[in-house]
Amino acid sequence: MKPELNLNLSEKVSTVFLGTANTPDLPVQIEISGDFSSVGNYIKVKKNDANEFQEISVADAIVTCDFDNLTIKLETFPNSIYGTVVTGKASYSNELKEFGVNQGKFFTRESLIKILRYSRRFFPNKEENAKLLSSYQNFTASVKKDISDNSDLRGNAARSFNKQIKTDIAESFVLEIPIFKGEAPVSFPVEICIEENDSGVRFWFESVELAELLEIKKQELFNRELQYCEGLAIIYK
Repeated sequence: MKPELNLNLSEKVSTVFLGTANTPDLPVQIEISGDFSSVGNYIKVKKNDANEFQEISVADAIVTCDFDNLTIKLETFPNSIYGTVVTGKASYSNELKEFGVNQGKFFTRESLIKILRYSRRFFPNKEENAKLLSSYQNFTASVKKDISDNSDLRGNAARSFNKQIKTDIAESFVLEIPIFKGEAPVSFPVEICIEENDSGVRFWFESVELAELLEIKKQELFNRELQYCEGLAIIYK
């Protein structure tokens, strides 16, 4: 079809142009993901200055808190497919993952010496780090095994196995690292555990205090962000 049509009416020529209108741009849903402060940072800015779908309305907005997965989510308009969604997630710090405290992460003597050597900055007491490193570099251990068999005249038998590991190394130290990414470091004592296996001796870290701190810091994170959500509907999972 030609792009124009000429009409001859009363000896006058009129031109009618034909074409197709542009497809209108539809709104696009915005989904934002970031660290745990994302929801609070978004609300601080957008609560007083936002467009239609980014606006935070007390009548519509919903905040969902998931303690197990360490997430907090803001939905500005849950009933609209164009409503903005902001999700903040807390992650354990790389330092905590590296030490693997309470995570069942095992170390050989060589790998333990390496992490102690390059982690001096995480020790509030630098002398403690030096002594700890020296003790593992000169590590010696003796293993004592006792096996006994007991039986009586009635055919009952018992077998016991006892194993003790004696070392000349330090058994604990104090660590100062962030628990969550982007958060301030905290100090807590760490126990050094040791176990003999077929390939030699392996080590790992445990801390009762860290287990307690995790729950405290987790609650503090949510309380800090929820103060920006005052007046909004809050759902706990």
